[in-house]
Amino acid sequence: MVCHSVKQIWTKLPLLKKLQKKQDKRAYRFVAVIDCILNQNSRDMGAAKFSAFNWPVLELCQKYNTGILQMPCPEITCLGFYRTRPAGTSIREALDTIKGREHCSQLSMVVVDRAEALCQQGADFLAVLGGNPESPGCAVHLTDNSTLPSGVFIKELEKELNKRHISVPVLAIRDDDPQLLEQDLKQLEQIFAKA
Repeated sequence: MVCHSVKQIWTKLPLLKKLQKKQDKRAYRFVAVIDCILNQNSRDMGAAKFSAFNWPVLELCQKYNTGILQMPCPEITCLGFYRTRPAGTSIREALDTIKGREHCSQLSMVVVDRAEALCQQGADFLAVLGGNPESPGCAVHLTDNSTLPSGVFIKELEKELNKRHISVPVLAIRDDDPQLLEQDLKQLEQIFAKA
């Protein structure tokens, strides 16, 4: 989906957009992706599912000429690479505090600012790609019936998108289970094919 106010401007100026697109080869479409999909080194110890990056996601983006806005890892930016926190405190508990939620809120503002800047150039914002169900910061739970809540950062990001009236699907990329990953990739491919 596109930032609506920007889309309205561009639809009124089709000639200008057509001229802009002739200047270079960009496809004017993108997804916002959590850091660890593109860099497995940013995952907590023991959580990496690929040696470097989630190749199937990148293949789909390449196949459908879709750019990637890489979102910073909220766990690393808030707690440091080693997820430093008090003994006995889980990463989720450390993020789900006033300070942690404020940090995730600030991070979400930065991400949405960047997405809006791309939309202002005429790009279509197709989706946000979140993480595995256990991710403290980036889990995406597709229903309210889940026993685990979505990640702290994803919840703050959804609030910021809603506040700015930007409507895009927020998808889980559940690469901890090959069958779930296959389902998620099919859903992403459907979004890419329709856009």
